[in-house]
Amino acid sequence: MAAASIMAEASSKTTSEEDQSIQEPKEAKSTTAQKKRRGLRGSRRRHNRRRDSFGDSFATYFPQVLKQVHQGLSLSPESVSVMDSMVHDILDRIATEAGRLARYAKRVTITSRDIQVAVRLLLPGKMGKLAEAQGTNAALRTSLCAIWQQRK
Repeated sequence: MAAASIMAEASSKTTSEEDQSIQEPKEAKSTTAQKKRRGLRGSRRRHNRRRDSFGDSFATYFPQVLKQVHQGLSLSPESVSVMDSMVHDILDRIATEAGRLARYAKRVTITSRDIQVAVRLLLPGKMGKLAEAQGTNAALRTSLCAIWQQRK
């Protein structure tokens, strides 16, 4: 009987040691999994930060532009939401492509030329040319206004 109790104690010691050795790698795996989760959260934060830099919504500008083009027309809330998503998507694509172009040229700063080329690459045919012309005119107007206000 004493031999049986010694055997039982020895087997319980080995099972408790095995349990500890099994649990230790699980803890290591769980910390690795937690690090991976943190990495995913970090990438989400970056994307949200980029989205926040555009502002919450372009919805305030749509009625103003529509008023210039077609007097008396209005937009439904659903159409405003679709337009807002489209503008965010296009702006994100242009920024990504311009960043890629700057990286190819081994520069850290995105220049107006990078944005111009990104617009021409992303928008097809006449739409790209028209968008480039409108952007150039807007940039010239802004710089001329700044120069004019410095002279005052």
